[in-house]
Amino acid sequence: MVGVLAAAVVAGCLFAPVFGTTAVLWPMLAVAVVVYLVEEAILRRPGLARWRVPFTLIGGLIALLAVIPGAAQRPVSVWEAVTSGWRRTLESTWPASPAPDLVAFVPVLVLLACLVGVRVLQRSRVLALLPAVLVAGLSQAYVTVAGVDALVVGLALAGCFALVLLEWPGDRGAWVRLVAALVAMVVGATTLGLTLPTSAGVHLARPAPSDSPTVLSNPLTEIAARLRSPDTVVFTARADGPVDRWPVIALDTFDGVTWTAAPRFQRLGRELPLDSHVTVQVRRQSADVALADWSLPWLPSQTRTLSVVDEQPLLVDPASGALLAAQSRPSQYRINWAEPAVDVGDLASAGVASDLSTGADLGEVPVGIDELAREIAGDVRPSFQLALVLEKYLRTNYKLATGDDLPTGHGYPQLNHFLLRSKRGTSEQFAASYVVMARLLGLPARLVVGFKQPDTPSRDGTYVVRNRDVLAWPEVAVAGVGWVPLDPTGTAVSKTGGGGLASAAEAVRKQLPSTKEIEREHQAEPTLPAVESSAGHDWPGWVALLVAGAAVGGALLLWVVGVPLVKVVRRRRRRRRGTVGAWAEARDLLRDHGMRVTPAATARDLARESDGPVSQAMTLLAGCLDRALWSGQDADPDREFAWSAVRKARRGLAEGRLTQRIRTALNPRSLFT
Repeated sequence: MVGVLAAAVVAGCLFAPVFGTTAVLWPMLAVAVVVYLVEEAILRRPGLARWRVPFTLIGGLIALLAVIPGAAQRPVSVWEAVTSGWRRTLESTWPASPAPDLVAFVPVLVLLACLVGVRVLQRSRVLALLPAVLVAGLSQAYVTVAGVDALVVGLALAGCFALVLLEWPGDRGAWVRLVAALVAMVVGATTLGLTLPTSAGVHLARPAPSDSPTVLSNPLTEIAARLRSPDTVVFTARADGPVDRWPVIALDTFDGVTWTAAPRFQRLGRELPLDSHVTVQVRRQSADVALADWSLPWLPSQTRTLSVVDEQPLLVDPASGALLAAQSRPSQYRINWAEPAVDVGDLASAGVASDLSTGADLGEVPVGIDELAREIAGDVRPSFQLALVLEKYLRTNYKLATGDDLPTGHGYPQLNHFLLRSKRGTSEQFAASYVVMARLLGLPARLVVGFKQPDTPSRDGTYVVRNRDVLAWPEVAVAGVGWVPLDPTGTAVSKTGGGGLASAAEAVRKQLPSTKEIEREHQAEPTLPAVESSAGHDWPGWVALLVAGAAVGGALLLWVVGVPLVKVVRRRRRRRRGTVGAWAEARDLLRDHGMRVTPAATARDLARESDGPVSQAMTLLAGCLDRALWSGQDADPDREFAWSAVRKARRGLAEGRLTQRIRTALNPRSLFT
């Protein structure tokens, strides 16, 4: 019975990528305990067998109301989770919010799997495992496990199945079952690791939320109207770091008449993952936003939005970070986002990210605009330098319109008049013209509408954003960085120095060489060396498959067993070296958890870069290390304190998902440092 219950719980844990491990683990364990207690009571009093189903369902419901936060205040949320939670989970970003009307459908599935599995166990061991297999299959329809997660799941499920299916009589039966379970775990883990794909993929369709609007206003058309009433307060913002602009919506499709967006809305879950196109280091920032005169459904946000703290449900476009009020407009909310920290020198030499290219169809481009774009670019190849050359040209040769007579429109007639005749326009014409010419030159670009942050805050540190701060600007996709905002009007970058991507782009522009110098740098096209072909032997297919499987299995076994074993041996040898050995162990421990540890880093440096128990442990180790190295004593009185600091750091780093701890144990990085 324990094996059947454990298999159902393990299968339910496959929903962890959807809700998070903690959100699903405790409710599933609670319902499994309820099933176990009911079955134990029936064994002692067989007369209760006819009440098995009601006792189990009522006990499971009580357990869910007690364990899932917020469920007791609204018991009907469990029913909502069963009837529609599975669909609304698909409509959300992952990890989804652990609200009871969403997450409760997973422990309910596990409860039914446990109930049916234990009941069928009396007739067939094989069929008793079928409910757990069905739960695991449904979880894979949401998201497919891969890599180390697949190995862990294979080990756990194969072990549970072996405990249920295998049985030998005699005194040594328990040992035989244990060995058989271990063999089954290795075989199951290897099978899952080799057969499942290497990247997670969603199988079920991700429908749009039913309450997402079908018709949305275009903020680009309101720029001139807002500039005519410049003093109207739109919103206020108070951030914990420098902010340059507040995007509202990114427009990426142009038919020659109108710029539009095609966002794919989802319900905002707990936190969005970091954009996979951003490979540079990022820093987390947050800000409190309070809306004042706000008529749009769109909300001020950031390009790389991570999460929003608000009581009202919000919709998000994960690709652009755009936020939308799902039902009623919130009066205030707290937004968290990731800001790339890119070196100015690296940005100056960066290429463009062609895989982020959006709508390439520009309609029928007027000949004059196309010729102007080619003339500006010369022989400069698509790169971030070319993006700055185009920006510099618009800054130098065109003027920003002010006053009451403001031009409007962003179709080809208006852009043709702006670029070739008047050379005067608002940020609407500047940004639209830039994106059209950038795409003609092979640069992945899009148009963003939002607000710039004022140069100076109010006395309490809050920035008051008014209509005069409305702005449209272009963004160019840069390799490793993502979308980088530019400023062809020359008015968007804060005078106080924002410190974000816009400020980095401005610093690169100030150091930009002449177009002729850039052309000479780009004239030498890099060539790839020719690849020599070599004739190979024609082996039978089954032989090659067998050899490949043996090689993969041997390497996998060597990795899973060898890496942790080498670390254990290394740790025991280091204990003989006392405090110095503890310092070496702590450095490798941090490396295995992904922290960058340079040869010159001291224990106090690592303490400043850490937080919580890890920082406290490194501070304690720093004091022990000072006394061991500089006290002049031959003895090492603090060796036990030093190794206790290492254990404290390990416990602090081990907080989180079980798979993360296993991944760290199998990480060979510190063995090659």
